[in-house]
Amino acid sequence: MTIPSLHFFRMSGLLIVLVLLSGCMYMTEGTKLPPITPRPASAFQPQIEHTVGDFSFTLEGGKMVTSNLAGEAINENILSSWKDRKYIRDHDSVDAGAFTGKADYNLTLSGSQYAESSIGMQILSGLTLFLIPYTVTENYDLQYRLTDVKTGQKYSGSIEESNKGYVELFLLFGAPFGIHNQQKMFERMGDHLYDQLYQQGAFQPSKSAAKP
Repeated sequence: MTIPSLHFFRMSGLLIVLVLLSGCMYMTEGTKLPPITPRPASAFQPQIEHTVGDFSFTLEGGKMVTSNLAGEAINENILSSWKDRKYIRDHDSVDAGAFTGKADYNLTLSGSQYAESSIGMQILSGLTLFLIPYTVTENYDLQYRLTDVKTGQKYSGSIEESNKGYVELFLLFGAPFGIHNQQKMFERMGDHLYDQLYQQGAFQPSKSAAKP
């Protein structure tokens, strides 16, 4: 079992938003992406700069973070999993349109994160101090554009995933398992994304060296 990184606990996306809204939440691991065997650790571990482009975040019943912050949380989780897998050396977040040119690759997220939940059940749960549970289903539709800074070569990948959260006062003791499930979901999302980009020729220095 991989020990969650500090970035994961800081930037666990909607899980933290919902904890702020209520108190205790249990997350499932994800339902759409099939299992995938991670690629071996890469001999070439590039530096990545990442940003959030045209991305929307929607939470039924309220919105406590901006779309940009939600997108940054997704990037942090996926790229932290890449770093743990030794696919990359490190990653830095930059403002949109503010790539420095100092990294090996630039990565831009677009798409959406939509959280479905019954507003009525949220209100009822709140009135009972969260003794009555409610559910939140997160739907991720993510598109990524990767650019090799040296050659200008562009690559693209897309991810669709969904998971369900259960919010209720006495889920306090299940929170560590929910965090673990959320981490595993982002790891699998990261593995699928890396595999898509790698198959197109990204992260392979020999491919870049062959460019005129």
